[in-house]
Amino acid sequence: MTAAAELIGEVGWGRVTTRAVAERAGLPHGAVSYHFRGKQDLLIEASMSAFANAMPYAEFATPSTMDELLTLVGAEIGAGVAGNRALTRLMFESLREAERDEKLRARLGEMLATYRQVIVDLVRTTQADGAMPAQVSPEGVATLLGAVGDGLLLHALLDPDLDVAGALETLRALLARR
Repeated sequence: MTAAAELIGEVGWGRVTTRAVAERAGLPHGAVSYHFRGKQDLLIEASMSAFANAMPYAEFATPSTMDELLTLVGAEIGAGVAGNRALTRLMFESLREAERDEKLRARLGEMLATYRQVIVDLVRTTQADGAMPAQVSPEGVATLLGAVGDGLLLHALLDPDLDVAGALETLRALLARR
């Protein structure tokens, strides 16, 4: 699956072949066909695995403040994802493919909903502590933070010198205002 994920990021979803995946993985071509019903299933599994490794849910569930969450997001985007152009391209290729493939769309949607729920819960805790105004929609904050992350990834893909950490510091300052 690592070989498939790498190839998606390098050549794009539609140009990956099972033969190329097997060659990259050092396996006979039949091994790929044996374990997956087809190229699409292989690419979906490879994509989901890459997303899960790049943005580990367990880590996103640990922050107890918005500040800690933004620090974690900054570390993941700045070092782990934006610094890896092939991974960033894989993520965008997967999102584009999800537009056409209902199975991939559903799986990515579930993953994103889980991440958004972590943020919703954190916003509610932050509001209960008085650190965020009660009138702010937790669901709205979760959606906006997801969109900011996606936007930063896209911009980092187009501009490798983008100051992701600086952008997140600005967001932190904006969220700290009441």
